[in-house]
Amino acid sequence: MATIRYEIVEHDGGWAYKVDDVFSEAFATHADALAAAEIAARHHELPGSTEEIEFQDTDGRWHEQVASGFDRPHTKVVDTPEERNVGERPSAAEPRSSLQTFLLLAGLGLAIGYLVRRH
Repeated sequence: MATIRYEIVEHDGGWAYKVDDVFSEAFATHADALAAAEIAARHHELPGSTEEIEFQDTDGRWHEQVASGFDRPHTKVVDTPEERNVGERPSAAEPRSSLQTFLLLAGLGLAIGYLVRRH
């Protein structure tokens, strides 16, 4: 599975995070950029809905397939030049497994269903 790197860098007179060659907005402080990168990285790993998709390949042929909402990339936030060379920064929490995410979403669905029926 792919790993998406969110790198904290100086940018546009402040700090930003970048993914590949794309920069976020500029933040006034390093801490703000780091917090934004951690939020964006966590959201990038959240599952979505399973959808039928169509896409065109480089030869111009169209394809249809089902894209699983649980097929999300791993992310990591890289903060300093030393960590860019060494690897992943320690995170506050371990990423959830697919089963843990499923159980969390199922529990939320049951809670919402219960609240909707009460009104």
